[in-house]
Order: sequence, then structure tokens, then C-alpha cells
Amino acid sequence: MDVIDHGHVLGETPDIRRLREQSDEVERLVGDLAASNARGGEEVRPVVGLGALVAELKRLEPTATRVSRVLQPDYSYDPEDPGVELTQRAEARGVQQQLITSPQSLRTHPLLSSIFPRVQSGPVFLRAMVIDEASALIGGRPDAFGNRVSWSTRAPQVVAAVLEVWEATVRLSKPALAPGEQPPLTRRQLDVARLLCIGEKDKSIARLLDLSARTVEREVSAILRALQATSRTEAVLLMRGRGVNGGWSELSDPVGP
Repeated sequence: MDVIDHGHVLGETPDIRRLREQSDEVERLVGDLAASNARGGEEVRPVVGLGALVAELKRLEPTATRVSRVLQPDYSYDPEDPGVELTQRAEARGVQQQLITSPQSLRTHPLLSSIFPRVQSGPVFLRAMVIDEASALIGGRPDAFGNRVSWSTRAPQVVAAVLEVWEATVRLSKPALAPGEQPPLTRRQLDVARLLCIGEKDKSIARLLDLSARTVEREVSAILRALQATSRTEAVLLMRGRGVNGGWSELSDPVGP
């Protein structure tokens, strides 16, 4: 458990503390610009609710031409997440996808390094995405009704501030996969895992992916081995973040930054 001492977390290095402060500063900057919206400014645009966020991601995806940088403090697996397909679509156009998340995400999202082989782990305090140094999407606090709130902007000062946080985070991060290490699951196994996670049976998975039943059975076995699961039910629980609130993760060695 983190121990707070006069507003700081014990064990944080000065670099991590500065990163936390930089991240807070970005949120304050976005808050100030959001307040200016009420006075007629248009530098940031609110994106309220999950549906609106998905629509905004779909709008932004085609605008990426070179690189998309994502900071995500906590990343859990959602088999119906449209963001994965959007990421793959951008990669097919040659857009480099860069993601940094917390070490805890690697523990509770065992498919993450297979979906994003270049994912890095480190201290992440800001939820944000920057596209081509031109636009940014910054996560905010939920509104009074529990809706997820984000802010979309092309304001140069916000984009520059997020990029500064990105560069500082990169310096404190490391790749999830060692050099030359292959992702635990192949793209086809990820497709099988997604369908398994939403409750599809082998025959249905075979039909949907145009595979033989024997191939599906073999891929399911490979998924269980990669997850160190003893059953399909346990595999689904692990994929959906079993241990996110404790449980088995307490029996494992903690994942360092």
C-alpha cells in the first residue's frame, strides 16, 4: 500500500515526483482553458460519455499520419474495445503506435504485450493521447453523473505540455518485452481469446474466424498455457483483470517500474 507523507508518496524518486507535478500542471492548464470556453473560448472541446469518446477516437484515427502517443495509467482488457481495431487500422497505414502504462496494468491485463508489443511500463499519472504533435485528447475527472470526461484540443500549449510529460515518462519507463522477446500470443490467438472472452464456443469461434475446430482447440490450449490458466473460466477471469483488487496478485512478486 502506498504511504502518503505530507502530500507525497513515500518511495517516489525526485524524477517521479516531478513527473506527477508535470501531469497535474497539464490538468490545471486544460481546466483553465475549459473555463475560458464559458467566456467564448474554443481552445478545448469537452467529450462527455463513453459513446462520445469512441466517436472522437474514430474521428481522430484517420488524422494520424506518423505517430500516436498514448499515456494510460490503468489499462484493462475489454474484448469489445473498438480502440484495438482503430490502432490496427492506423498501424496498417504506417502510423507508429506508442503506449506507456503502469506496471500494474501488465499484471491485470495479460494480453497487453500481445496487443501492443511495443508497450512500455512506468509511472503514469496522466491519461492522454497526442497525435502527430498536432492534437491531443486528455482525460479528465468524471462528471457529477459518472460520465467519463475528456478534452479534445489542438491548442499548441496543451500539446506541448503533454509531449513534455510524455518525454519525461519515457525516461522512467522500460519495454514490457525484452529485446528479441516475442509477444505471448499471436494475432490469431488474440482473435480466439477475444471470442472466448465474450462466451463463444469452439464451433462458433471456428465459424467466425474460418478455422477448423481442431485449430481452435489448439489455439485455446496455447492461450491457457500463456496465461498459466488451468481452465477456460480461469483464462477469461485472468483476461478480464482477475486480481485487480487483490486476490492472486498478492501471491506474486510485485512488478517494479
